[in-house]
Amino acid sequence: MRRYHHLTEGVLQPEEIDDLQKIFDVVIAQPWFDLTDFSRETFASELIKIYRRGVVDFDRLHHLATLIALAHFSRDMPEEKRRATALLHSGQGELGEDHARDAPKRES
Repeated sequence: MRRYHHLTEGVLQPEEIDDLQKIFDVVIAQPWFDLTDFSRETFASELIKIYRRGVVDFDRLHHLATLIALAHFSRDMPEEKRRATALLHSGQGELGEDHARDAPKRES
């Protein structure tokens, strides 16, 4: 995230950036994350957007960021992409991990 300082300059406090950095680092370290420059920068931008929209609880932010990354920046995981996309579109991504885990899978 620090690499993408132009996205956060003057907008977020250093401690907020630190929290976002932690989430960013964990998510992009997943073996399924597509590590292209485009994916990293776009994911960083999306993470900042959801934070600025009011999702500030660390655990909820991490969960939602992971769903977004799975839906848009994962490679070779079509079932997980479909499930993450369905959760995001149903609004269940905002409910937290317990509810999202129990959500029924949508068939395409």
